[in-house]
Amino acid sequence: MSSENKELEERIKRLNSIGIALSSQTDLRILLETIVKEARGFTNSDAGSLYRKEEDKLIFEVAQNDTLDRRLGEKKKEAFSPFPIPLTKKSISGYVALTGITLNISDVYHLSGEEEYSFNRDFDDRNNYKTTSMLVIPMKDHEGEIIGVLQLINAIDEMGNIVPYSQDLQDLISSLASQAAVAIRNAKLIGDIKNLFESLVKYSATAIDARSPHTAGHSRRVSELSVKVAKAINEENNGPLSDIKFSLLEIEELRIAGWLHDIGKIGVREWVLEKANKLNDDRMELIRARFMYIKEKIKNELLKREIEGGYDPTDIEEKLNSALKELDDDMEFINIVNKPGFLKDSDLERLKKITGKKYSNSNGGEESYLTEFEYTNLSVRKGNLTEEEYKNIQSHVVHTYNILRNIPFTKNLKNVPLIAASHHEMLNGTGYPNGLKDKQIPMQARIIGMVDVFDALTAADRPYKASVPLDKALQILKLEAKDNRLDERVVNIFVEKKLYEGAV
Repeated sequence: MSSENKELEERIKRLNSIGIALSSQTDLRILLETIVKEARGFTNSDAGSLYRKEEDKLIFEVAQNDTLDRRLGEKKKEAFSPFPIPLTKKSISGYVALTGITLNISDVYHLSGEEEYSFNRDFDDRNNYKTTSMLVIPMKDHEGEIIGVLQLINAIDEMGNIVPYSQDLQDLISSLASQAAVAIRNAKLIGDIKNLFESLVKYSATAIDARSPHTAGHSRRVSELSVKVAKAINEENNGPLSDIKFSLLEIEELRIAGWLHDIGKIGVREWVLEKANKLNDDRMELIRARFMYIKEKIKNELLKREIEGGYDPTDIEEKLNSALKELDDDMEFINIVNKPGFLKDSDLERLKKITGKKYSNSNGGEESYLTEFEYTNLSVRKGNLTEEEYKNIQSHVVHTYNILRNIPFTKNLKNVPLIAASHHEMLNGTGYPNGLKDKQIPMQARIIGMVDVFDALTAADRPYKASVPLDKALQILKLEAKDNRLDERVVNIFVEKKLYEGAV
């Protein structure tokens, strides 16, 4: 095999390896830089740039220049000010982008003048640089569409002299440009898919939060604060968290799980999510109307007795006042116990007595002062949810898991369903839905669980409670950790490093 053929074979092998490297890169910014770097290395070019075609202009994306790097160092950034170029044939890059013709120019300062394009000397003049040879290639994707222009400047030979680009290099670099164009298309497609997925995640979570005006922004705050905690854990080099390190993919998994941890609330009845008191305003108004009806019934009954005679009017008036005061006291008591809180044994007994009282309805039938539904809700000993409603609220994590496990997450996000559905599990096994303990609970779920509690405590205008002051919220977190419900290590770093700052 001749030396020329051997050199060509080596170039083709290198071209293939570059193509493989480009196809594996999905970060568009890194990909564009890599394309210019590899093309320059392949052609031994002093400089190179890349323009992306966008409607009626070319967007200046990448600029690399070894000479200016050596001369200016960090100041080189000032020499390259990105700017769009009008998509016309007057510029060299615009001509290539519009016609699809590769330009291999030996010396841009000695164009014949008959060309439709011309060389703009502004850059050279501003930076005391001399552009000589140029190889400008259209970047065509697999459908033949021109998506950008690759521009190589000043090919250098083994002696360090600037020389024209050879025809062999032109053919090979055209092949590289086509591979690069396909890689850019793929990277952009992947980026668009990621953006679409991101938008769907955020829109879905925001829509769930928006079912209640009191939880608006909850999922976003949980996601952002959870990531903040994970990054803080990564910085720990000593202590109980020093052996825990989250990769970028695991942090991304955590971020998405934080956004989606409450998506299962779509399966929870809205009036339960919005329940501020044990009975809603409409039901309380119904009770008040019923008590007014009972008052009128008592008044009419006593008035009838007075008319029929045989009863002392003073005695009747005393009975009326006593009955009406008893009804008012009962109504006031119902108003009090309707608020979320703790119901004492004595209060429960009084509630039973009120419920046991009877009155005659308009049809002559006998009914209790309070219905079974009203009594069940008012007799809740702690909080404002009945056992059935509490189970309905708890079911949201099961719904979360069932929804998320049917989403075809990519490999790096495969744990999102488990993490999101485990944020109410507690280390001591008292959590839900599965009563997981200790190591059964993923570390990311422990973080989300702690942040979820913190946000629920400090969020303003929750329907079932007022927000808790920051110092008290932190105290509650510590108590939860002491009871081995929350991870004490996570709580401690959250409190000690004041990671909550900016979140409340």
